[in-house]
Amino acid sequence: MSETKNVVLDFSECKYIGSLHKVIKENLELPDWYGNNLDALWDAITGLMEVPVKIKIVYHPKSSDTKKMKIYVNEIISVFREAETEYHEIELKVDID
Repeated sequence: MSETKNVVLDFSECKYIGSLHKVIKENLELPDWYGNNLDALWDAITGLMEVPVKIKIVYHPKSSDTKKMKIYVNEIISVFREAETEYHEIELKVDID
């Protein structure tokens, strides 16, 4: 059995949807062709991402621009939660304001 990887996705300073996906792509080591949307995220979590994995999502917005991302951060969390329920090799922790 492979060792569990620990990944932190810190969205606290993200001001744009693209920057959220950049954090995901870099920290989950996804390929350049990752699609930067929720469907691509689901595909990456369920088919590309190395498992088992413990993912911690951190979101403590630093400005009004970063606070605008809260709705989208919650959508990303929902995708990870669904994957956690369906695939037991994913563990999610959330630390958000």
